[in-house]
Amino acid sequence: MSLPEFRVARVDHMRNGGVRVRGKELDSSQAGKMAFQLFFGFGCFASVLIFFTSYSEAGFDDSYYLLESAALPLVFFTLMGFIPYFLLTHGFHLIKVASGHHKLWWDDFTFNGETVKSRRFRFKASDIASVEPGIKKFPDLDSWYYASVVDSDGIEIGRVMVVRSDRKKMVSYLSELFGVS
Repeated sequence: MSLPEFRVARVDHMRNGGVRVRGKELDSSQAGKMAFQLFFGFGCFASVLIFFTSYSEAGFDDSYYLLESAALPLVFFTLMGFIPYFLLTHGFHLIKVASGHHKLWWDDFTFNGETVKSRRFRFKASDIASVEPGIKKFPDLDSWYYASVVDSDGIEIGRVMVVRSDRKKMVSYLSELFGVS
């Protein structure tokens, strides 16, 4: 099976022969990690700046005070960095669980050849009849692009959110992966 080049989505082959597919949710997770890294980096910079400013004034005689005053900005900015990290990485998942959409959105799932499973759902691959491209347009916001997984009754059982450029590639990849047309 050929693996297409996705812009944001990611497909990993696991040791047990299974496949892990991650859609657009990975994008928000990366944004959360980058926000944390920026806060942490700024905290490190501020700590070093305060340490050397205090060192030039007091010398090395009061080293406990130097380290204590330099560690305060690092701790503060690290704690402030956890807020966007948790909101962007876990907040979207909590909203989906609270709204009941956690089974419909397959943004991070594994497939072992027989079963599709994620944190809260499990489906047999034999239940999947087709994979179709989907789009939900909003008047003022960006549209949602996804690969829609449909069962034999024509009912949508899952969606893999992707960016626009990955939608066709994800549909063809999932069709080939699940063995459907």
